[in-house]
Amino acid sequence: MPANPLARGIARGRTGLTRHCAAWLACLLCGVAGAAVLDDYDVFIDSPMQRAIAELVLDYAWGRSDVLLSHKYRMYGVVFEAPLLWTERLLGLQDSRAIYLMRHLLTHLLFLAGGLGGY
Repeated sequence: MPANPLARGIARGRTGLTRHCAAWLACLLCGVAGAAVLDDYDVFIDSPMQRAIAELVLDYAWGRSDVLLSHKYRMYGVVFEAPLLWTERLLGLQDSRAIYLMRHLLTHLLFLAGGLGGY
């Protein structure tokens, strides 16, 4: 039997280290799978509407327009959509395919972070 307590715990299987490694490995595999199917992503029917609301949010935040205050769906995904649009503008994306692929990638990364955080 090893003299080191950690080594003894690993030898007996009494440490959570292997479970943590399994969680990270599962997260990595899901990340690789998500990257592998990135080009197969399709646009949902409400994606353009969500993006339009994010534009209203950013226009309001930057003082360009007050249309957001009277918009019917002003609370629809604001916390998530506005940073996506900001990232899109920061990267200078113009092509709609590139925009929605970037949105899909960031959504998938947030899913992975949430899954790992939930673990």
